[in-house]
Amino acid sequence: MSQISPTSSIRATGPSSHVAAAKVMRGAGTPMSVRTRFLWMATATVVTIYALILVGGIVRATGSGMGCPDWPKCFDQWVPPTSEAQLPANYQDVYADRGYADTTFNVRKTWTEYLNRLLGVFTGFTILLTLLFSIPFRRTDPMVFWLSLAGFILVGVQGWLGSRVVASNLNPGMITLHMLLAQLIVGLLIGSLLRAAVQAKDHLDIHALPSWVFPVLIAATLAGLAQLVIGTQVREGVDIIAKQSNHENRHLWIDNLPLVFSIHKWLALPLTVFNGWLIINLLGRTQNVLVRRLALALAFLIIATIVMGLSMDRLNLPVFAQPLHLWFASLIFGVQWAMLLVLFQVRKDSQSSSLGTHAGKSIPRSA
Repeated sequence: MSQISPTSSIRATGPSSHVAAAKVMRGAGTPMSVRTRFLWMATATVVTIYALILVGGIVRATGSGMGCPDWPKCFDQWVPPTSEAQLPANYQDVYADRGYADTTFNVRKTWTEYLNRLLGVFTGFTILLTLLFSIPFRRTDPMVFWLSLAGFILVGVQGWLGSRVVASNLNPGMITLHMLLAQLIVGLLIGSLLRAAVQAKDHLDIHALPSWVFPVLIAATLAGLAQLVIGTQVREGVDIIAKQSNHENRHLWIDNLPLVFSIHKWLALPLTVFNGWLIINLLGRTQNVLVRRLALALAFLIIATIVMGLSMDRLNLPVFAQPLHLWFASLIFGVQWAMLLVLFQVRKDSQSSSLGTHAGKSIPRSA
């Protein structure tokens, strides 16, 4: 029997098979060098954003958020001072007039916040390069470009929101919004990265997974995001207590936390069981390397988050545990989101490929 080429199938079956074939061949026309360059840059950007989330957690845990009481400069300098002697004698009065009472220079807090800002600027450059490297995908897979563009625009919004955080004198709600926007940005970039990386030709074994995996994974991702939001409310409570106690007597903080702390703590148990059950089923039902690695990464991050949570509960909120707890929780959401995108994308490509194949076989090729 003669082979049926993709081109002849399209000619024989009409417009519907054109659509199916286009889905199957998504991104196929992108040169490998272009794809590789974009994948490296997008990966570097995702890593940089997660590093920024970690550093932001360190800034918050160490009380360094107002280490630079103005924005974009720091103590009205592009490079902040290293000692109080480098500031005007009346600098405290100047910032008191601007609404920042009790401004006292602290070299550790100032440079912690300043390095956080530098990393934010560096992130802006990496996401700009990611956007530029995504331009060739406009013809072969436009979604890669549009996701990168959305991420780039939101990074600008994030920079503006950062200035509002400083202007609000670290309003807890603004800080939480700032963190959630970071999750949205990294989610968009993960989507763009996976869209370019996972192709229909990779033939992931999607048929080995039962249909219930998808709604369960969606539920786990949404529940994880909700737990992350609740955790930010706990973090706000910690910030208020820390400020009231002048960052002293940490052993008394937990007893004074609001009810949301207990909700956050006890919700962790069913979420751990739920995700554990999902991970076991994924590892047992597919041999695909990418899906298995994501499942194992999710297992590791859940364990790490639990360890950090227990250390905060038992060791009176140690400074090292707070940013790591948030960082691991952010990575959990990123891994769940990546796993969801991979499974949905491959299932869609597999269905499109199957439709194209059946359409091609239904009508014999003309001589």
